[in-house]
Amino acid sequence: MPHMFTNRPRLHDLTKGSQDLRSQFRWETINAILYKIGGVLFIIGSIFFFPRFEAYADLGAWVFFVGSLVYLVVTVHDLAEVRHHWRLSKSHDRDTILEYAASASYVWGTVLFTVGSVFFLSSVGRLKAGAWCFVIGSLLFVLGAGINVLQIVKSSSIKILQLMNLTAITFVVGAVLFTVASVPYLWSVAAKSDRTTLYAFLAWQYLAGSVLFFLGGVFNYWRAYVVVGDAIGGSHQGAKREDA
Repeated sequence: MPHMFTNRPRLHDLTKGSQDLRSQFRWETINAILYKIGGVLFIIGSIFFFPRFEAYADLGAWVFFVGSLVYLVVTVHDLAEVRHHWRLSKSHDRDTILEYAASASYVWGTVLFTVGSVFFLSSVGRLKAGAWCFVIGSLLFVLGAGINVLQIVKSSSIKILQLMNLTAITFVVGAVLFTVASVPYLWSVAAKSDRTTLYAFLAWQYLAGSVLFFLGGVFNYWRAYVVVGDAIGGSHQGAKREDA
């Protein structure tokens, strides 16, 4: 599932300001690793949604649940980072407000996916409730990614702009695929053959969406690497000019 992306240097180390760029990037790396773990779990969980693995449906739901918890750690940390940036900022402009709205959308979407995964367990048996959680959660992801897209027009380099575009495309398309795949679970399909065909198609959408989320995380971390690298390079050049 998608999470916050922006072209400014992030403040992932919540105990420090923006000066210690290496420390901030170290924390961003931890954030990215957790995100990729969640991405792999979602890919595995999506495979268990195929009808041929119906006997392992509960295992798939549990994998989705654990993956959602990992994603929740990432999105909550993102929200805390945005709040930290908010407190350190002297003025709260449109971009800062948009970041707050996007990160909140990701958190609530992830919470709904966590709850929805539990509803899909056979011991709970609330398939439609789980589907509603997935639908609303996916729409929140689309909203959050859409808000982040509004900030793409501001970028310090073409490479960063390209990586932000790739991140946005993978996150938005992945969220749309999850939304579309979740809606049919609200339906009642009587014929077993039709149900098998439909659920196989939906599983492919979940799998494709999960892969796109994972790729989005890769592009986002690559972008962060470039942003921090440029910032560190700029600070070194400034120090050399002062020494001269």
